[in-house]
Amino acid sequence: MAGGRPKRPQPSGRNLELYHELVCEERSQGEVARRFGVSQPRVARIRRDVAAWVESCCPPHSVPLSPGQRLHLTIATRRQRLLTAYGDYLEQFGGQRGIEGVSHLLAAAAAGLVELRPRRRDMMQAAVAMARELAGLTRAALRGPLARLLPDVGGGAGGQ
Repeated sequence: MAGGRPKRPQPSGRNLELYHELVCEERSQGEVARRFGVSQPRVARIRRDVAAWVESCCPPHSVPLSPGQRLHLTIATRRQRLLTAYGDYLEQFGGQRGIEGVSHLLAAAAAGLVELRPRRRDMMQAAVAMARELAGLTRAALRGPLARLLPDVGGGAGGQ
């Protein structure tokens, strides 16, 4: 029986940024390990995991893409899918910025300071999880070449 945490369905924003530094900025694993405060073997594992995620999400193209291009195409595609599928839902909680207040309310409920109905708590937790995933994707997207193409990231495509 394997120990540890269960695998996440997609990498965290931090792991996407770490992978970006490896494949786009061509930093060494040792340098990235120091910058992120993790071990070099951990960086190697994250590199493998993120590369596998990108490979599973990014369809083959007739034009060869570099690992960095594939990473940022995957990030842009995932962000767009999440925004399309859950953007209206997140707006019910005040959008990505409003979720911070929801997080505080959930923390207060966990501390026993307020009481939330289970269904409402579950809905809030789902919104917080979605917003956190979008925030991580956005941080990584801002480092890449496609950021300016999305209206809600970098001010491109009509959002200038």
